[in-house]
Parts: sequence; C-alpha cells; structure tokens
Amino acid sequence: MTTPSFTSFPGDRPLGAAMGAAADIASFVAELLRPQPAPPHANVPRGDGHTVLVLPGFMTGDWATRRLIAWLRDAGYDARGWGRGINWGPTPAALTRCAALVDEANRRTGRKVSLIGRSLGGLFARELAKDAPAKISRVITLGTPVRFPIKTPLSPFAETMSGGFDPGFTRRMPDLLRNPPVPVTAFYSRSDGIVPWQSCLLDEAPGVENIEVDSPHTIMGSHPVAMRVIAERLAAPAG
Repeated sequence: MTTPSFTSFPGDRPLGAAMGAAADIASFVAELLRPQPAPPHANVPRGDGHTVLVLPGFMTGDWATRRLIAWLRDAGYDARGWGRGINWGPTPAALTRCAALVDEANRRTGRKVSLIGRSLGGLFARELAKDAPAKISRVITLGTPVRFPIKTPLSPFAETMSGGFDPGFTRRMPDLLRNPPVPVTAFYSRSDGIVPWQSCLLDEAPGVENIEVDSPHTIMGSHPVAMRVIAERLAAPAG
C-alpha cells in the first residue's frame, strides 16, 4: 500500500511558489537585522509562571523562535524551546522529545503546559494535546497546516526526508484536522509564502479559533499582533 504524502509541489505555479518562498525567507533575514517592535509588557496580561513550550517549524530550530521565547519569559512565563537542534520532520526522535518535554514540565511543576508550535511544530503540539489533554492547557499554532496534502515549495525537502518519518504519525494524516480537546488558537496569513493560508484554517467550535495576521510565514511568531494575542490567550482561564 502506498504511504500518503503530506505535501506536493505547487506545479501549477512553480515560479510564483519559488518567489513567494524566497520573499518569505528574505523577511526572516530582515527581521533578524531589524526586528519589529514587540508589544510592551505593560500592555499585555502578566504571566502566571506556568511552562510554555515553543516548538519550531520544519528545518528550523530554537534560533527561529528565540525572540518569542525571550519575550514570553519577560512577560512572566517559564518559556522554553525544544532544545534538540533542527526539526527534520516527525521522526521518532522528534516526537519522543516533544512528549518527554511535556512530561518533564508537568512533573516538575505539577501544572498543565501550554504549547506553541510554529508550522510543523504546531502539528506536533496538536497531536500531543490529543494524546495527553490532562497535561496541556492550550495549543497555539503559527502558520500550521491541518488540511493535507499541502502545496508548498518545501515539498521536495519534505519528500526527501519522509523515509525517516514515524509511521504512526504518518498514519494519523486523515485525523490531523480533528481538533484536540483543549482550547486552540490558530494564526494564519494570506501573506504566507510557505504554507497556503487555507490549509491552516481549523473547523471553528467553542474554544477553537482562527486569527488572521498580515505576516510572512517565517516570522509570524514575531508579529506584534500575534504576540499580543498569544499573551492574552496564555493568560485566559483554561476553560
């Protein structure tokens, strides 16, 4: 039986897709050189100290989310990255690492953990919340696709590495759209040059929301509107 593919290349618009991806990556470099002003901490709710795990996107690491992590720490949260280098996809090692981080934070603090995932990291966060909802208070995703297969210029890289993906995660593909039983906030952008914005839209329900921001894919976690809303959602009652 053929294994279903998570991605496909946008063959109907190859030049546009390549240019969109290049522009998105250029935005990331520009953000490194000249970051957008972050919302002042005085203008967002103060954190209660609970652990917030920030999971990186495909082919990135904590270096791509460090600004959001640092800002959340200063806002009053125990914000942490995943600490294992590059995210090469849903490999057994990556999935085991994410589950271990949730377990460790839960044991250490005795409190539920909030998960923020950028792109593929958001899929990890959603599936963790399905597997262990008693340990997770809420999930926030940034440009995370949930409707597959997705047409992305990163498809050749994903397909090359797919041989190392965890077979159990691959079998979950038909169920990825189902929302976890915790509050979920999904950010999407029509300016996304990596992931089609339509593929990020959740089926809204009580506790499940889609929020649009005007941001490239690679820097959505540094967008001032997204950062403000993230702080507001993290401070909201879990129910």
